[in-house]
Amino acid sequence: MIVIVAYDIGDERRRGRLRRYLRRLGLSRVNRSVYAGPGTATTAKLVAEKAKGIVGEGDSVFIIVVREDEYQRAHVFDGGDYYIVQERRFEVY
Repeated sequence: MIVIVAYDIGDERRRGRLRRYLRRLGLSRVNRSVYAGPGTATTAKLVAEKAKGIVGEGDSVFIIVVREDEYQRAHVFDGGDYYIVQERRFEVY
């Protein structure tokens, strides 16, 4: 299973707390405000619990768990470039 976390957090300090937590769980940054990596429904619950203590008014965090084969079929549009995830390997940045 793959856990995908997308967030919109206005405060840099709170955003940094969530990013560090996601990396500790083994998730990698795949976009400016999206992390993904191996996990389960339990991982998603851990992220949700942590996010409750981080997010503020007007912030949002979206967490979804998908099968790896579903994630591999995701379509990506990247600055004019288009590909399917299984064709590329994302690098952590």
